[in-house]
Order: sequence, then structure tokens, then C-alpha cells
Amino acid sequence: MIISLCGFMGAGKSTVGKYLAQMLRYDFIDLDQYIEQKYNMTINAFFAQKGEEAFRLEERDSLLEIVEKYYGKENLILALGGGTVTREACASIVREKTYGLYLYCSKDELVRRLKRRRESRPLLKDKSDEELAEYVQGLMDAREEAYRSSSKCVISTQNGQLASVIDTILAEVEFES
Repeated sequence: MIISLCGFMGAGKSTVGKYLAQMLRYDFIDLDQYIEQKYNMTINAFFAQKGEEAFRLEERDSLLEIVEKYYGKENLILALGGGTVTREACASIVREKTYGLYLYCSKDELVRRLKRRRESRPLLKDKSDEELAEYVQGLMDAREEAYRSSSKCVISTQNGQLASVIDTILAEVEFES
């Protein structure tokens, strides 16, 4: 079984994914980290050197590699990139081959979380608080439908309590051991 986690940056995909995988004894892969290791460069460097279109093609290819390795064979929690399911090629893989969960968080909570980690995110570090809020709202508006249509259920990470989020996931999904 492959459980995929989609949602906006800061929603908790990697944190929830790692913990859930450890708890269930599933493998865990963060798609962005997978690509970074494959190319020995950060996602930001990949974007800068090769452009977004090349990144999105590699993202699709890496998603296919992972799914081909795990589908029907091994259990996996897969944290997707924030924009992965915005491309239909990836969204269809997620819908057809994984049990998709959309980790949802409000704009205000995302902005609060992202402010604390702004320096580690080059696209955000030079934005004022107001610009950050506008940026987050714009991306949320653009991506919301893709997140929802790629997922079987929506899990709120709003309260930031990892145990509560995990309990909700365990109640929603019938996991294979």
C-alpha cells in the first residue's frame, strides 16, 4: 500500500509522513528529497539550473520510479512536493496508484509556520509578512482543487498536534501491515 501525502508547504507532509511510517513500520520517501539525492542538488538549485518544466518532468519520472518499486509489493508513506499534483500526469498516478491524503491547514496557520522557517526557503525569505500572506493565499487558491481531487480524504493539521493528526489518519485509513 502506498499512502501519499499532498498539501501546501508547511502543512506537515514530511513530519507526519516520517512519524506515520515509523509507527506503521512502512518505508518513508519524501519526493523532493528523493530528487535532491538523485541529482545531488537542492530543488532550488535544480529550478535555477534547469527550470520548472524540467523539474516537473523529473518529478513525474521520480514519482513513477517510486510507484513502480512499491505498488503492490511494499508499504510506503510518500510525502509529495507542494506542487506535485498540480500536473495531471502526476495527479493521475497519485489517484490511481496511491491512497491520497490531503493535509490541510488554513492560510493563517501556514503563514505562521512559514514565518518561522522563512530563511530556509529561498522563495520566501525576502517577502514581508503581508507579501508572504498574499503569496500563500494565491498558491492555495491555485492548488486547492488539485489537492482535493487527488486525495481520498482531507486531514486537518491545523492544531499542529502530531498525535491528533496521526489518530485522525489511523481512523480514516484501513492500513495494511
